[in-house]
Amino acid sequence: MTKLSGSEKEHGAKPWLQVNSLDELTKHEKEILERIERTPNGGQLFLIHPFMLLRDIGVELSERAEQEIRQHEPTLTGLSAVPYQALKNSKEQQNIRFHLRGLFERKK
Repeated sequence: MTKLSGSEKEHGAKPWLQVNSLDELTKHEKEILERIERTPNGGQLFLIHPFMLLRDIGVELSERAEQEIRQHEPTLTGLSAVPYQALKNSKEQQNIRFHLRGLFERKK
């Protein structure tokens, strides 16, 4: 019997993409953005808690990848699961819809 990771326990399926670095995440950006677009309130959920949304759409980030993202985007502090879960569980149609053109800002 194989042991399930935390995200597999929560979602009942293996992640479709395992990411070990920010560069690797960027290489799959187009496919990830397509999955976010197909997710109800995906853009808003990404803005509220990008790590939870990535996990929910099947992207498993290694600790290294998550650390690189946090270093690249230092504003990702104090993320809360409460507003994320509230919007995810909401059946209300949102008045505003966000369309993402990229996951994170490109550093020059």
